[in-house]
Amino acid sequence: MNRRKRKALRQKTTAGICDVCGREMPLCYRCQKCGYLICQECMAAGPRKFSCNTVTWVCPNCLNWETL
Repeated sequence: MNRRKRKALRQKTTAGICDVCGREMPLCYRCQKCGYLICQECMAAGPRKFSCNTVTWVCPNCLNWETL
């Protein structure tokens, strides 16, 4: 894996297309393990699905715990 791709996967937030709603959003949270993107609106709309508290969230794709 090249250096640029590793750096992009380490970023927690980025602009992109949300995997939940399919819209292009300026702020999306990224899973550092698989690259799953979720926008801030979808995260707020389903807090029970993605977050057990307001600090962490679980990626529905790979079940990896991420911090906000």
